[in-house]
Amino acid sequence: MAKLRVKGIAFDMYGTVVDVGAVAEACKAVAPDPLAFNAQWRAKQLEYTFLRSAMGKYQDFWKVSEQALEFTIRRFGLTISAAQGKQLMEAWLQPTPYPEVPAILSRLKERYPLAILSNGSPKMLQVGLAWAGLRSHFRWVLSAHAVRIYKPSPDVYQLALKTTRLQKREILFVSSNSFDVVGSKSFGFMVCWINRTGAPLDPLGPKPDLVVKSFDELHTALA
Repeated sequence: MAKLRVKGIAFDMYGTVVDVGAVAEACKAVAPDPLAFNAQWRAKQLEYTFLRSAMGKYQDFWKVSEQALEFTIRRFGLTISAAQGKQLMEAWLQPTPYPEVPAILSRLKERYPLAILSNGSPKMLQVGLAWAGLRSHFRWVLSAHAVRIYKPSPDVYQLALKTTRLQKREILFVSSNSFDVVGSKSFGFMVCWINRTGAPLDPLGPKPDLVVKSFDELHTALA
């Protein structure tokens, strides 16, 4: 495995540090097929970030998630109460980190300054990281809300340079999302793709510098 030499690491949040699939647990209360419901919700959530960025009609990630939930409820022909809707949304504030993540972050922060760089709203990120017991690992928590556009816009990745004062090639950006991998690599970061499922990379541009299946493999590449 190739060894990487960088001065700082920025992580995507959802699907990378914390498991988006864990939101499916909350979906069990309203959907006969919670995995399908959750997958549709997540797909629409991302689609709406792309559409709002393209249209120049920004709303924060919490609102985007609410709108994606509204679509998904209609798509599945469900009727839910306001209390159930609130419970579903609050699942995003109570994320579950992947099992190996806390220990690896603890080791990495001893050698590198760490950041979260996410489309999530500031509240979602701060509350979610605190809930997951991960907030202390990150020197910076950066939200796309600061520039009112979503990844993969270069404006979002630029936040890492402005905040950390590192150069593009000095930052390793880590994401599980293919669009984010392509976007961040096009921006000029060193990039690691956490590909837990063996998914194909979208053939849209440059390839990541490193592909791993877990944070354990990432740590090995940085050793």
